[in-house]
Amino acid sequence: MEKTSDWKMEGGAGKGPGPRPPGSGPGVIGSVLKAVVCTPNRCDDPARYEREVIEPSRRIRKLWEELGDRRPDDGQIRELIALLLGIFEAKRVDQAEREDRLRDLLELHGLQPLFPDLLPLRAGR
Repeated sequence: MEKTSDWKMEGGAGKGPGPRPPGSGPGVIGSVLKAVVCTPNRCDDPARYEREVIEPSRRIRKLWEELGDRRPDDGQIRELIALLLGIFEAKRVDQAEREDRLRDLLELHGLQPLFPDLLPLRAGR
């Protein structure tokens, strides 16, 4: 019996290693995860990185898997943004990049009404 490669899924489309999360299109959660992985890490404390970057990232990924193709509700979106802000803080992402990434995310998904006072960011947020 021939073993199927991890790079194949039904219909023969490639997917890369590991399970492909449900709803893996460019949704809100996908955009948050993109912001997490695309920002530079300047955290020099491995314990802090685990606690304040890895663990929140796992929470984001778990939420993505739980929701499948459904859009997060407003409370979940607020949680996602709070997690992202905490990750930015732990990674010591500079203020201008934080604001650019948040602005792009909010505009892309029409979330400005949920966060009318978020931008510009105040120091420490």
